[in-house]
Amino acid sequence: MGLFVLCKIARRDFYYFLNLEGILRLILAFLTILGSLVAIWIVSAVSFAIVNKREYYHIFYGFDTALTYNHKSFLNLREDQEEEKSNIFTLHPDVYKKWGDVVKKWTFNNLKRWEEEKPAWFTGVGVDGVPNDFLPFEYRVKYKKTMGRVDDAQLKRRRGSVSVRELLGGTEER
Repeated sequence: MGLFVLCKIARRDFYYFLNLEGILRLILAFLTILGSLVAIWIVSAVSFAIVNKREYYHIFYGFDTALTYNHKSFLNLREDQEEEKSNIFTLHPDVYKKWGDVVKKWTFNNLKRWEEEKPAWFTGVGVDGVPNDFLPFEYRVKYKKTMGRVDDAQLKRRRGSVSVRELLGGTEER
């Protein structure tokens, strides 16, 4: 068998023996498609770079995560930009959980003044957006429906079962 294969290789008809012509066509077609997709991607990336303004390039290239970007943004805002700073509470709590002590200190320091001045953003909806553990107890009781309770992730865990009595509007017996 090995002698036969060596003879085929020597006569240069080895490709016909294994019928590699079909496989070679398939590989060539795959490489053509791959090359076309790479060329389209390069043209798209270059045209995207040409069309965009230069001052926005930093948005697409950087190593900031949502956590670090929002932390930098919060710290770079001036003290008179309180409405912009309060937008931090519209984000998911995981975004500011690690550096939440900065936000908590900011809210604790300014709550009395906000209550006196009553800025437009400091409404019932604005206060409801502030997590309970970012407000002092007296403000939680005053503004929140939780009556001073601090939200706890373990208390929010969903029960595994629901009784028919609860579904029909009754109370569950214990």
